Amino acid sequence: MRILSICLVAVLALGVFPIGSQGQVPAYAAQDLSQFSTPDALWLHIQEVKKGPKMRAATAEEYRAAMGNAFSQLYAAATAFVTRYPEDLRKWDARLLQIEAQQSLLQMQGRFDTAGGAQQLNELAGEMAAPGSVRAEARNQLVTLALQEHLRGNRNVSADVVVAMLEQFSKDYPTYPSLDALKYRIAEALSQSDPAATSALLKELANSGQGQVVDLARNELATMEKLKSPLELHFTAADGSQVDIANLRGKVVLVDFWATWCGPCRAEIPEVVDTYKKLHDKGFEVIGISLDQDRDKMVNFAAQNGMTWPQYFDGRGWNNSISSSFGIHSIPTMWLVNKSGYVVTAKGRGNLASNVEKLLAE
Repeated sequence: MRILSICLVAVLALGVFPIGSQGQVPAYAAQDLSQFSTPDALWLHIQEVKKGPKMRAATAEEYRAAMGNAFSQLYAAATAFVTRYPEDLRKWDARLLQIEAQQSLLQMQGRFDTAGGAQQLNELAGEMAAPGSVRAEARNQLVTLALQEHLRGNRNVSADVVVAMLEQFSKDYPTYPSLDALKYRIAEALSQSDPAATSALLKELANSGQGQVVDLARNELATMEKLKSPLELHFTAADGSQVDIANLRGKVVLVDFWATWCGPCRAEIPEVVDTYKKLHDKGFEVIGISLDQDRDKMVNFAAQNGMTWPQYFDGRGWNNSISSSFGIHSIPTMWLVNKSGYVVTAKGRGNLASNVEKLLAE
């Protein structure tokens, strides 16, 4: 999975851009590629753009704009490479990037041209002149596209369809370098719609996967076991107060794993603060688990942004004792806990207020 695609997950969770005119791919920034006058120069430029924005966004709007410009640059550069250098073998990788960037830009507008994207990817996957690695990546993106459609609620793309596509991809490309990562990502994504599929994929990875994915799968399985019972969470907060989630039975609680250095986390804060102000008096609480290493920076940031709820801080970053005990390996991660103390979703991002209101009404 390419770096910009990973970033897109966070972007899509923040909302969408206004829709452009006549269905065309928008240009968020003017593209002058005349300085890249050779295939190598243009290809080096593409590699730089693939790394993503170099700036750290302070707001959701800045983050979306930065990602939009990055995808726009990638689309323009890849298109230029395919057009200028049809005899260069790297044109196949450029074609793949062109499709990916185009789809990403459309998705950021809230427009999902699944049929068009699937047709282009299928054509590339079946192009025997293309390197095997490119054809495999095209198939990988077809699986990802199906997963996106399932998560969007497309009834024609069930969890079974996604798993079947994954299984066929695994048979056709058993040595695909990121196969275990793809399985793990699908396992996580299906956790709400098909817990049985999630469990099966995680068990497969825990027993036969390779590298870090094995530990992630085992941690996830352990967390799933823990969450079958009411959540146990108690600590001394950064402000010295004692927090025990057991004392919040009868209320709806958001457990927010975050950090000040995490751009997507910062972008989520306004919605969390607004929801807290709106629903706190009706029984909504928030508990923060900060993965920061600078206590003063975290405390000051929370105060400046209206985050008045308790924060756990131990200064250990990714080795934070609470997040580590629950196998948290990416942030922001938001758990919604119902009145009985059970985690009803480990993916509380998006539509937070409406989801909290539903739980409050139970």
